[in-house]
Amino acid sequence: MGSALPIFILVTLAVLFGILVMVVTNVLGPRKPSPEKLAPYECGIQEIEPPKKRFPVKYLLTGMLFIVFDIEIVSFYPLAVLLHQLQLFGLIELLVFLAILMVGYVYVWRKGAFSWE
Repeated sequence: MGSALPIFILVTLAVLFGILVMVVTNVLGPRKPSPEKLAPYECGIQEIEPPKKRFPVKYLLTGMLFIVFDIEIVSFYPLAVLLHQLQLFGLIELLVFLAILMVGYVYVWRKGAFSWE
């Protein structure tokens, strides 16, 4: 417990700071909403007409999946550097990590996240 105490204190302070900031902004923040303040703001461009249908977010999903799988693939680099030292254990660890990555990939593929309609 002694080695985890500083981490616990840091996490507690971070959570308390987040709560404090939210409380202070609610107490001290302005409370005069107007139509201009409540309108969505995007790039400072005035809206000519409201959109006819919802904007598809397929590209956001594709971007998030790219980031997730890219970060997982970057995790291969340290393992590849140490693979010669780790020998058979490193190879088995690499194959297990690749199998877990493929399970996620197949799941996302079967859900249709890669199809653009």
